[in-house]
Amino acid sequence: MRLVTIGDAARLLGLDPTTLRRRETSDGQYAEVYGYRIRIHRLSPGPNGQRRYDEDEIHRVLARMSRK
Repeated sequence: MRLVTIGDAARLLGLDPTTLRRRETSDGQYAEVYGYRIRIHRLSPGPNGQRRYDEDEIHRVLARMSRK
């Protein structure tokens, strides 16, 4: 597992970081993009904690999207 910043995750997904933040679920544990959920890892507690995303999980979502 390699955790990447919200900027890197957004770049991989072809989104703006602000869009990725707005796509968070109400509990703040996932971001819903393109019909898939990507887990958010928070480095500090609370809603304003630094967000990190698993790069491997992003690549799996992108691979599933390309198969459709």
